[in-house]
Amino acid sequence: MAPAASLPDVTNLPRCRMTTSATIAPLRSLDELAPGQVYDFGGFTLSEAEVVEFARRYDPQPFHLDREAARESLFGELVASGLHTLSAAFGHLMRSGWLAAVSLGGNRIDTRWPAPLRPGEPVRLKVEVLEVQPSRSGRPLGVAKLRYLLAREADGVVVLDSVGTHFLRR
Repeated sequence: MAPAASLPDVTNLPRCRMTTSATIAPLRSLDELAPGQVYDFGGFTLSEAEVVEFARRYDPQPFHLDREAARESLFGELVASGLHTLSAAFGHLMRSGWLAAVSLGGNRIDTRWPAPLRPGEPVRLKVEVLEVQPSRSGRPLGVAKLRYLLAREADGVVVLDSVGTHFLRR
């Protein structure tokens, strides 16, 4: 097994507004993961200003930009872009430092948004390990398939269900 890389300093990165004091030790190797493990990364909230700013820049649809226009939409109210929801969840995970020493990128993501996320609505991120596959070539890396579930804290309704394939150091 290759020696663990030193961890980058993530203490000065901006943090999401946490709703719990969840602390998860950073991974040092793909070998620490096993199918069935579930990690709880605590929660965050997107403000209306954040929702509108993201939409203005990346997903300028009326139901993400304007309360009045959103009332006439399928949602009936202002909602976060699904792309914003995905980005915020992944950013929340990365700021935790959990993958900092082992992440080598990824090559696939399959995502569903079963319910909308409204501004100001607290959500909680959980990550489940689905598969772990060490490299067959003997290289010090492998592949992990992780499922990201982001749910509203108030009622447990899932707003993001995403499965990503990641390349991780061993």
